[in-house]
Amino acid sequence: MESATYEQKLEAVKALIAELGKSDLPLDKAVGIFKEARKLLDEAGKMLETAEAEYEELQSGEQS
Repeated sequence: MESATYEQKLEAVKALIAELGKSDLPLDKAVGIFKEARKLLDEAGKMLETAEAEYEELQSGEQS
């Protein structure tokens, strides 16, 4: 899901969290799902940081 948008990554995380809510999930599968959700959240966070930096750069360029 490397080329997914920020919004797509968040939707995937929501789906993974719903999967974790199932009580009959084996522990090893739950850990794998958790790791995948964490990875997607990290990727989404980096995307957000990049967008914020670009926004700040545009804002500072307009004020000059």
